[in-house]
Amino acid sequence: MEILIGGLILVGLMVYASTRIKKTAAAAFEAETVETGDFIIQKPDGFLNVINRDPRYAFEAYSKDFGGASSDLRQAHLNLTVRDHGTVDDSAAEIRVSGGEIVEDLTEVIGSRRYRVIDLKRVDKGIDFYVTYKIAEKNGKIYQLEAVRLAETSDEFSRKLDLMVGSFELK
Repeated sequence: MEILIGGLILVGLMVYASTRIKKTAAAAFEAETVETGDFIIQKPDGFLNVINRDPRYAFEAYSKDFGGASSDLRQAHLNLTVRDHGTVDDSAAEIRVSGGEIVEDLTEVIGSRRYRVIDLKRVDKGIDFYVTYKIAEKNGKIYQLEAVRLAETSDEFSRKLDLMVGSFELK
């Protein structure tokens, strides 16, 4: 009888812990505003803001869902690189020679700040991707947001990613 009671208590604790873990994991993929001293970005639901990110990036996020011909690829990922040298035009020139077909190259103004937005198509290991870069300069530093998504994502997912890129703004 004591073993049965102990077993029931253990199962109850395991169910409670499992439920808490699932709730915490689900909350991580909810929409949120990510704000630092340098920038602000609106992360839509279905994306995770990577806390223990690669130190090369000031911001990193990826989609919850996988897709494509290879199920080990996320539907999208974003990263923000900050450089202490160069210009917006230097970054744009590097993107142009990095490979891929330029679809659009625009200048966007938010407040008093100018952003360069470059969209391109790229093929990597036989898989088609769309890549959007949003580049700006602040205090002698170059901020380059890169958003990569699989070409075969839904229109709704593409809109979410476009809204996220569009929400990126330097303070």
